[in-house]
Amino acid sequence: MEGSAREQFLAGKRFLREDNMDKALRAFEKAYKEDRENPDFMSYYGMCKALRGGEIGLGLELCTRAIKKEFFKAEFYRNLGKVYMAAGNKKGAIKVFLKGLKFDPQNEELNKLLIDLGFRNKPVIQGLDRGNPVNKFLGILFRRTIPNLFKKKKS
Repeated sequence: MEGSAREQFLAGKRFLREDNMDKALRAFEKAYKEDRENPDFMSYYGMCKALRGGEIGLGLELCTRAIKKEFFKAEFYRNLGKVYMAAGNKKGAIKVFLKGLKFDPQNEELNKLLIDLGFRNKPVIQGLDRGNPVNKFLGILFRRTIPNLFKKKKS
């Protein structure tokens, strides 16, 4: 029985990559209905239910429950952030994507989603305009050479 759920889940991920949201939703739903406690199934089913089925509340609930079970999976934060985006909550999505990056700083999809939402770090010299050539140069230099220099330290 578990093998079937895992196969449905993997098929759902494949359908997502192929941009076939309808088939992905059906596959994730089958997997989730076989094992309602699996955080992977929960997160992906919740995301698809919100994006394709329009059930934002259910999507938020399932994606949040998945994160509570396995808080270290960046893909769960991506899924929850996409639900926030579907709900029109850009600030919430940015916050969730940034949390996901704490667990996987190199996650290309999370970084791309943040850029797509227009998220940018503060200028290096905050007294100068972001477009000032000095700020632009320093921003590019620091981002390329010492990318973690200005990140907030954990207290």
